[in-house]
Amino acid sequence: MESQSDNLPCVSLSGAVLHSWQALVPIKQGSNGKSRLSGLLDEAERVALVKRMSAHVLGVLEDCDFIESITVLSPQRPEQWRGEWREDQGRGLNAELTAWRSELGPVSSLIIHADLPLLKISDVQEMVALADKHGSALATDRAEQGTNALALAQGYGDEFEFCFGPFSRKLHTAQIEAMPVLHLLGLKVDIDFPDDLTFAEAQGFRLDPACQWEG
Repeated sequence: MESQSDNLPCVSLSGAVLHSWQALVPIKQGSNGKSRLSGLLDEAERVALVKRMSAHVLGVLEDCDFIESITVLSPQRPEQWRGEWREDQGRGLNAELTAWRSELGPVSSLIIHADLPLLKISDVQEMVALADKHGSALATDRAEQGTNALALAQGYGDEFEFCFGPFSRKLHTAQIEAMPVLHLLGLKVDIDFPDDLTFAEAQGFRLDPACQWEG
């Protein structure tokens, strides 16, 4: 198994998830989504890619029996999504997350990005099991500088400041001593740049929607 985490031993996938979790998935919509791929994909193709990846992430979360609720954060309700939806007010991701967390109260919460085409149920299970055991967990990106997912167990992170953006891994882990950092393939492969897409395709992801992902 390719699982690794900083500071702490790996948690076995057989470890029980102790709490139910509330998940939030931020989705960027419209022509501005994945603009760094504009040299490779036209606007319609980028929009289709965002929809496809977000549908995959949401589908994985729906298949996790320990996820009690899933909320999509976006300017408009995504097509075909009938679950909980929160309108993005345009205040910036960190402000939107702070408002959501405040309204939730003391619950276990998982924030996970929508551009993770290799995500598997086992990735989510391992992350929340680790957070259940240690209070929090972070999944970084391939560059090991960002935050692709962040789990805060009930009773932890009430004063936590969300710092999504450049160098967010460092800013997040500085707030909770010994926050475990995971390097799971399904959580670290996000799609922002052309080389991310090349890497994902090498792992079995297919850009052509007619092709099924071999995961």
